[in-house]
Amino acid sequence: VIFETKHLFFNPSRLLDEQEVLHNLLFVNWTWCLNVLPILWRNPFLLCQQPENRVKLVNTFVSCLSDHDKAFLTSRNPDIEIRPEPVTKYANYINVLEEKNIIESVNSWYEQLPKHSKKEKKAVSGTEATVVSAILFKMFVERSKHIKWFNLDCDLINAKWYDGTIVHQDYMADKILKSVAMHQQSLERLAIVFNSGGTPADTTELAKLVVECIKVQGRFLRDFVIENAGGEEFAEMHYALKPRVNSLKRVGYTQCDFAKFPWTVGIEILSQVEELYLIACTNLRDSQLKQLEGPMEKPFPEFYYYVKKGLE
Repeated sequence: VIFETKHLFFNPSRLLDEQEVLHNLLFVNWTWCLNVLPILWRNPFLLCQQPENRVKLVNTFVSCLSDHDKAFLTSRNPDIEIRPEPVTKYANYINVLEEKNIIESVNSWYEQLPKHSKKEKKAVSGTEATVVSAILFKMFVERSKHIKWFNLDCDLINAKWYDGTIVHQDYMADKILKSVAMHQQSLERLAIVFNSGGTPADTTELAKLVVECIKVQGRFLRDFVIENAGGEEFAEMHYALKPRVNSLKRVGYTQCDFAKFPWTVGIEILSQVEELYLIACTNLRDSQLKQLEGPMEKPFPEFYYYVKKGLE
């Protein structure tokens, strides 16, 4: 039986600390899978130690697809582009995802297919099984573009937007710092995808999703600064964010072939991160901006110039 979302009798987010319970709920049906995965902030394969459980989980995912989407998933073209809209409806996002777990799970799923399903088995045999894994991984990552708060937890969202509760600024600053760390991890995962055989087009598409997440983060940051007129806390955040942004840059030099990786998109990502600074600085008083002159001018000269122009 597939229940409509409105018929769920409790809020799954209340089980954030009950990972095993959430994991079991994944297997109930499509609707449960749809509602549980978005708040399962860990790797959904984390508790799938037994191969049969991984097979069951992949079966759950695949059961969410229409025949048309299944055909798309098992396409023989490894360079197939990500469609404008996600073809899957089983997840809103996954924060942490290891590609090797998907590959292992898809391979196990393939091995467990009924013998009479020769046509389906042939569709994902050999090289095609790798393609299925890669496309499925991209689908998971693609869902990330729907993240509105990118690693800001449900409690924070509820407190700020639903209950109207004033959230302590230190708590907000901590969450924003963590979100920047997530941007770094996303870029590192993009590098892994690229180095493991992903095409530049694939990597560019995934990088664009990171840009979208950062843009949304920027809108949130703007509202936060406007509502919390002042700026001392944000001045401190600048010092904390600087090494994070620099580490984003280092990813390109240490984990990717710089000549091949589409770093025009990487530059766009960095520009979005720097835009977060701009949003904050336009709300800082002159005295506070002077405090930032030292640490800001060296790593971001062009950005610092525009900050000053924006305050004139």
